[in-house]
Amino acid sequence: MNEKNFGKKLLYARYRHRGTEKPAGERNSSFSREKEYLDSLSKAYAYWSALYDVREERRRNLRYKNGDQWGDYVEGEDGRPIKEEALISASGKIPLKHNFIQQFIRNITGQLLNNENQSVVFARCAEETDLSEMLTNTLQAANYLNETDKLSMNVLEELLLAGIACVKIRYDFWSSKNRGDGRIDLVNINRLFFNTDIEDPRMSDLNFIGELHDYTPEELIRNFATSPADEKELLELYCPVTDDAGLSAVAMNPQKLEIAGAFNGSPDGTKCRVIEIWEKKGRWVTYMHDYADGTEQITTLSPKEIEEENERRRAQCASAGIEQPEQLLIYAEPRYEYYWCVKYLTPQGVCLKEMETPFTHEEHPYVLAVLPMTDGGIKSGIGDLIDMQRYINRLIVMLDFIIGTSAKGVLMVPESAIPDGMSAEDFAKEYTKANGVIVYRPTPGREVPYQVSSNSTNVGAWEMLQLQLGLIEKISGLSGAIQGQVPAKNTPSSLYAQQAQNSSLNYAVLFRVFNMFAEKRDEKMLKVLMQYYTDKRHIDISGRAYSETARYYDPLMAQKIIDFNVRVRQSADSPVFRQITENILMEFVKAGLIPLDVYLDNSSMPFAEKLAASIRNKQQQLMEAQQQMQAPVNQGQNLTETPPEEEMETGEEVSQEDLNDAVIPPELSRMPVAPE
Repeated sequence: MNEKNFGKKLLYARYRHRGTEKPAGERNSSFSREKEYLDSLSKAYAYWSALYDVREERRRNLRYKNGDQWGDYVEGEDGRPIKEEALISASGKIPLKHNFIQQFIRNITGQLLNNENQSVVFARCAEETDLSEMLTNTLQAANYLNETDKLSMNVLEELLLAGIACVKIRYDFWSSKNRGDGRIDLVNINRLFFNTDIEDPRMSDLNFIGELHDYTPEELIRNFATSPADEKELLELYCPVTDDAGLSAVAMNPQKLEIAGAFNGSPDGTKCRVIEIWEKKGRWVTYMHDYADGTEQITTLSPKEIEEENERRRAQCASAGIEQPEQLLIYAEPRYEYYWCVKYLTPQGVCLKEMETPFTHEEHPYVLAVLPMTDGGIKSGIGDLIDMQRYINRLIVMLDFIIGTSAKGVLMVPESAIPDGMSAEDFAKEYTKANGVIVYRPTPGREVPYQVSSNSTNVGAWEMLQLQLGLIEKISGLSGAIQGQVPAKNTPSSLYAQQAQNSSLNYAVLFRVFNMFAEKRDEKMLKVLMQYYTDKRHIDISGRAYSETARYYDPLMAQKIIDFNVRVRQSADSPVFRQITENILMEFVKAGLIPLDVYLDNSSMPFAEKLAASIRNKQQQLMEAQQQMQAPVNQGQNLTETPPEEEMETGEEVSQEDLNDAVIPPELSRMPVAPE
């Protein structure tokens, strides 16, 4: 094997295992039916079923968040389960509620929106600053395309409702942009499954993950068919999915994913269910270290082929007179490595597509955000508030019932007090009428009408309600200071600010988990973009004055950045942070540390870009005017220049200052000169 052919085969062997599918010729049909697929399907169903409690808790929290807080089933008078709302209504009460959960979630989401962050790629080497700025613009452009601000609100809400959130990052075709680009999709928890034996809070022991898809027949054919024969076979596999009946029955229904049979089929029966499974497997490979160029890699070359290459190098070293050829040989040994593979299965266990991970990061495309786990358990962010919310609702219903059953201005009228010729209805009407007059003849022993009004029975319900409202505010951290309510009189501003800051500490863990999730999401998205961006792209979407290197994404320049030399972090981008930046820059301008154009390039004011462009245009005009005025000066220098022979004879030299004074008119010498 010559050196050229060995290099080609080595390059092919290095990437041969990544993203390759099983050839169609090795299967009986375009779609395979094997026992291993049924085993994977059974494992996926077991993991999906194990997450039932997580989905059930999320469904209950979502009901409370949306206002359905009397939907839990309790035992009725006849011993059969009945909804609390129906039981309260049957007892003659009104199922009132005070939705504190919705208020709590809105406050948390508002804090996220009020403290905006943006993804920034930091380079650890000063020489890679321009390249990191280019990657920052690339990542921010992809996030803008995917509207990550909206996704972030949903991710934060999922952490509160279920304690776990998931997104999927891939490279797909955007029909609205008519190009391929990075894509971020939010994965519904009802469709997600993964191995539930994880114990590491960082989820490093994750080895099985996937989701349930519902495709229309057209989407199914587009994703998995490669020929008209495949289209026909796919339609035969999903032949019952042809009728749109029942589509409106579950339209816009938040509980449509909880309908029975959610794993084996779509909730409405009008779409094709496909189970996507990513599994971490192991295999024996050959580890190779080439001492000639210092490269280390995993190869599928056989030991015989590597030994043939070593023999060829020994022969070359012998002919060249090299006494120690071991320094130029290839060292190889067998090793056991892990790799991720994906398969798309039907509910019957038919494999529609199978391949190893197509991504260069060699992982699955999912990014999980999980609140701190204890012993592998997941707890929602509002789980502790549900019981307190229920007790508050019970107290409100109790107080309403007490008030409704108490006497409120009941008129006690003896029959002897009603005048002759007037009925009881006429008496009551005249009594309640404004300026009403009732004329009767008083007689000895005749009783006088009187009105009865009593206060509600004091059973401590009001005090208990105030106690529960105070407790739920303390536990949730949703105090009056953080809500912006008017403080009590004589409250110092420093104390009010300290109360708001202390209340926000209750959300520190939540926002820290979210920021770590955003960093992992952006890091994986950046790796996908660096893999699939093979052509030069214009990414200067913000309109700010970037360097020429950062305006375009260049894949050749991106290859210079080593993965571990770049880190994606979240940078503050709130109005308060921008105002502080503006004040610091203005102080630099006043102190003369930076010029005005540098300040405008780094300013976030709306008119900064327009003003900077106007200043540059004015400077350009002044420079052009100066060049035009220098032209006659140069001509005058040529006319008055002393010939070389005369200069040698007289021994005098004409200075540049004297020459300018003699040629330039006084009115031209006062023209402004553009700064350098």
